[in-house]
Amino acid sequence: MEDEMQTVNDNSEINDLRSPSDFKGITLSGFKKTEVRNTLIESIKKNKPEEACYWSAELICGGHYIDLWEIYIHYCCKYIHLGNPKIIIYLEKRYQIFKNIMSQGNFLNELQLRNHPTIRQMFAEITCTICQSERKTSIEQVKIKREEELDISQVSEKLIAPHVKFIEPIFRKDDPKEYFIPANEFAFNISKEKKNMLNACYWIEWTIEFDNLCKKRKNKCVCESRNFVKVEAKYRNDLIWIIWDCILHYGKGKNNIFVNELLNCMFELFCVKYTTASCKKRRYLLYFAVSILTENVLNQIELINNKDTIILFKKKINTIYKQIKKNEQSPNTEYLFANIEKENAFEKSMKKMQLLNNIDGQKRNNS
Repeated sequence: MEDEMQTVNDNSEINDLRSPSDFKGITLSGFKKTEVRNTLIESIKKNKPEEACYWSAELICGGHYIDLWEIYIHYCCKYIHLGNPKIIIYLEKRYQIFKNIMSQGNFLNELQLRNHPTIRQMFAEITCTICQSERKTSIEQVKIKREEELDISQVSEKLIAPHVKFIEPIFRKDDPKEYFIPANEFAFNISKEKKNMLNACYWIEWTIEFDNLCKKRKNKCVCESRNFVKVEAKYRNDLIWIIWDCILHYGKGKNNIFVNELLNCMFELFCVKYTTASCKKRRYLLYFAVSILTENVLNQIELINNKDTIILFKKKINTIYKQIKKNEQSPNTEYLFANIEKENAFEKSMKKMQLLNNIDGQKRNNS
């Protein structure tokens, strides 16, 4: 028999009546998800952990877990990156804990996890850790300025690889021949012979836009399936996996355990709930991976400098959920359940239902 799901045992427990579908595009308090995303990023930028924990809790209470992970990945890769490379290892390890809790499945729906003490404390810890982290100058997106650039014959000035040997160990029999030259250019720019981050990121963007153009023209460009890619079957032939094959191949060539751990964690995070749209959402993860291959990477940087602040916020995180609880939509029957001891989710729901039925019966008998 599975263990019952952990839950908070104070007055911060969220008992909102709404279902997951009711929170499409909004948080529990009715804020637009896109606005919360932007506000959360600004709070992290300004190192305001209390504000950041509040906005992350708003997303959690609405069941927007994947959105929160996207924000963490985006921020760490765009603003922190080489300022604290270990942050990506930390983030991937925390995702594995989250995934493990999710896989236990002893809850009616994902919304129940908002009352799980480990979930609350872990996301508070992640948010505070990212807030405190050392940063570098933000990485900016490389733009493909015109559609004509996607015709390889129109960008001869970008073709600088001296030969095609850079892609040969990676390119497979059923990979698209029209992508051979662009893939070679990308491989050359992340190789030890060149190490040019800007050029490599250009070919990442070129790949994403070329893939989109092929789909628009109903002529999808697909690559040979690679065994190391663990995503849904319908996405295993996306062109982006050739890019990742290059990154992992040239990473191994560095013979550096730390570099390979970083790249493997990045790849794992890139594959989380992957769809083709993830390529654009997680472009900065790809950029960060390129920087690991083309720039100097320091492994002496401490992940966390002030652990006391993080411990404090983990301890008082329920006070934030108490604030959010004021905006929940729930029946005014909390007092009835004050003495019910913690039971598994099903038994608890049944006892509440029984109490309500008894009250209804008494009302009918008295009428």
